[in-house]
Amino acid sequence: MPRQLGAGGTLPRLAVLTLLLCAVAASLAFGEVSDARSSPQLTPKRAPLHHVYWHFLRLQRHFDERAATLEQQGQTKEAQRVRTLLQKQLRFSNAQMAILRQAGQQMERDADAVWAKAMPIMVQDRAWLKLNGRSAGPPPGHAQVHALQEEREAVIRDAVARLNRRLGPTAAAQLQAHIEKEWAPRVTVHPFPPRDPLTHDSNNDSKSISHLEAQQ
Repeated sequence: MPRQLGAGGTLPRLAVLTLLLCAVAASLAFGEVSDARSSPQLTPKRAPLHHVYWHFLRLQRHFDERAATLEQQGQTKEAQRVRTLLQKQLRFSNAQMAILRQAGQQMERDADAVWAKAMPIMVQDRAWLKLNGRSAGPPPGHAQVHALQEEREAVIRDAVARLNRRLGPTAAAQLQAHIEKEWAPRVTVHPFPPRDPLTHDSNNDSKSISHLEAQQ
């Protein structure tokens, strides 16, 4: 369980929900699903550590956006509490949090750029599968989507490495220790069983992915 935050209490349930949706969306988006024949229980597994960093940074962005909304409503005290929730956990200075925020923004821009390239190919592949079925083999864009998935993974890993370099060894170790202890156990990848492309509506699947991404 996360440490107490003093007046703020424990980490809000919204944070946990956000992390779960991030992990599910990332897996569903790039087709990271387990075959039901090889994994009948579809057991959730821990996300890679660099993904946990990604979710952590996205959550800070969410809190910043929430704080800005609260400020517009005149709730300045509550806005400050929300904005500094993670900062208090980390015991980071304002300068260190500025580095963290900048890293998160850049990571998201770069990851979204890869996503923008992959999504049209995945939509076309789903349409192809709907027409031809899985027995016809991999869809035409399979290799390209896999390569984009690897590119996206590299984007996230590189962003984490840059963040650590900018923070310096002491703060970077402090951040990693916190993420490994408090966050990694609660961020899991939930596999989905394969769907029949002849009966499943790929348009609905795209809407589902978009909905999950929007919730992050």
